Amino acid sequence: MSKQALIAAVIEQLEADLAVCQQAANEAHQAATHEESVAENQYDTLGLEASYLAEGQSRRVAEIQQEIAAWRAVPDTEFYEDDPVVSGCLIVLEALESGEQRMLLLGPAAGGKKLSYAGMTVTVLTPEAPLGAQLVGKYVGDCVMIAATEFEITDVQ
Repeated sequence: MSKQALIAAVIEQLEADLAVCQQAANEAHQAATHEESVAENQYDTLGLEASYLAEGQSRRVAEIQQEIAAWRAVPDTEFYEDDPVVSGCLIVLEALESGEQRMLLLGPAAGGKKLSYAGMTVTVLTPEAPLGAQLVGKYVGDCVMIAATEFEITDVQ
């Protein structure tokens, strides 16, 4: 699996999330506009609550659409050992003491998503995340701290 395949997998997960959110937004909108949601007195807030939920779901749909667009805009660039870490990089880290390896995909959105690649778990990370901020601008051979463990950047793709 290539880095582009990983990016496609992130987009696929986001599209699945989008479908779920769109369904939830539609259901919330239907509940907000249903005739049984009309307030019968000043204390009846069912319709108001349903409209707040519909608005929140609609915002989440828009956010996911923006995330998908941001991932689609990631350029298909090859990175080499002497290139700094930037958004769009697949980064391999190795713990200095234990030799444990971690793979991270630094991208514009969807931080925290997990993917499978070459028998390892790849975690999606954004530059705004604390670890992402540590990694941006670093090079192969540089070190970063994760939960009191020092990791060396061993590969950038």
